Amino acid sequence: MIPPRLLDLLRSCENTETSHFPPTELFNEGWMLRLVLDAIQKLELDDHPLRFLPQSRWYSEARMASPFAPRSRGDNLGEGFTHADAVIGHFAFDPLKRAGLHLIETARQFVVVEAKMFSNLSTGTTNATEYDQAARNVACMARAVSRSGRHIDDFEQIGFFVLAPELKRRQSRNTNLEGCATAVSIRENISRRIIAYENTSRAEARDLRAWETAYLLPVIEKMDRSHNLRVLSWDDCVSTIAKRDNAIGGELQCFYAKCLEFDRQPPLSSDLNCHQLGARPLPGGLPEHLNHLSEFISNNWVSQP
Repeated sequence: MIPPRLLDLLRSCENTETSHFPPTELFNEGWMLRLVLDAIQKLELDDHPLRFLPQSRWYSEARMASPFAPRSRGDNLGEGFTHADAVIGHFAFDPLKRAGLHLIETARQFVVVEAKMFSNLSTGTTNATEYDQAARNVACMARAVSRSGRHIDDFEQIGFFVLAPELKRRQSRNTNLEGCATAVSIRENISRRIIAYENTSRAEARDLRAWETAYLLPVIEKMDRSHNLRVLSWDDCVSTIAKRDNAIGGELQCFYAKCLEFDRQPPLSSDLNCHQLGARPLPGGLPEHLNHLSEFISNNWVSQP
């Protein structure tokens, strides 16, 4: 059971003088993403890039296995799981092996979403300094497809999106989102990752090149061809939601404004207004459609098996 006092604590965090924890624990890109996906699913926005196909679901902080798993402890080329900010589609988790996400045998949708406010995508890992966050997510997706038994043409939608404030809010921050979320950048980054195995005569190199040809390149091509590899803006998502349901859109606008306000590097100015779209925020700025927050958490933010 989620204690009712949790709602009171969350509502209090807007006031920095009385809050018991930093407001950014709630007003951040992670919770903004959960709210947006919850709204898109409930409102059945079938024409949105983050739409839900029948029987699809979403999950935040899902672990995806890497095609560059370490061969042994201390492997200086290997890497562990990648945590996706959110996944939409037909997938499951292995409750016994704790091996992260896998696609079900009838999967037709597989979308990964990375959420940002004003931070960039990470540019590399400890063992691969030029292997950025976009390439890492797409590589893990191609690995999941390769283990699913599904052909790329079996997928109605496969995509990787970055959700962030619209470009005019970020363009003075040396943003790298648009540059990383391209087919060319992702192909080159992953190819360089494989070259590192080839240059050290690692046994896995041949299998990685075969995986690249059979799965990775077709996945990237399908994403790119269908415009499912790009940056989306929070602003456009909230506007689209508001056109379907003005109240929910207004609530999300208010929450988004708080995320921008409390971000460690807030924009120089913001034209967002909590009441711009008819928002009716609860005390503390929580969206009204999260009045039953305990149900939302129970349904969408339980521990991954």
